[in-house]
Amino acid sequence: MDWHQNKHGKWICAVLDDSSREILSCGEYESRSSKASIELLDEAFEKYKHIKPIREVITDRGAEFYATKRDKQDHADHCFENYCEEKGIKQLLCKYNHPQTNGKIEKWFDTYERHRYEFDSLEDFIEWYNEINPHMSLDWKNLETPEKAFWKRSRSYILGNFFKMIENKERGEKI
Repeated sequence: MDWHQNKHGKWICAVLDDSSREILSCGEYESRSSKASIELLDEAFEKYKHIKPIREVITDRGAEFYATKRDKQDHADHCFENYCEEKGIKQLLCKYNHPQTNGKIEKWFDTYERHRYEFDSLEDFIEWYNEINPHMSLDWKNLETPEKAFWKRSRSYILGNFFKMIENKERGEKI
């Protein structure tokens, strides 16, 4: 997850699935904010928690994600950090001046810059990126898109959730 200022001066924030490269949530804003960061991460969390809740999020040390003033035990009161803790999401911080740590989202920003304005809306661009445009780092021979990769890699979780639901029903538990 990261922020990027586009060539038109707008800020874009996106939550990208590390494995499939699918954009789980995204928004364009006039300025960066912790509030927008939380809303986007929460949107992705809520949308996919029935499959598997988000366990980790990689961010930089930007003020939207991380408090710069910390106590001696490295604790701070920051709304994004608090949100992650509340949801059980481990926040992994990028190394200083090392954009490769968050390289997949940085590469996505390049794609955004090259293709976003070929589309009428951000939603249309995200649909093209996730569902139509094959991704070279996935199964290129089969022209796999991030959407196909996401669902292919989620099958075992979905099947496991189904079996848990059946077991709970057999025990008379509420589904």
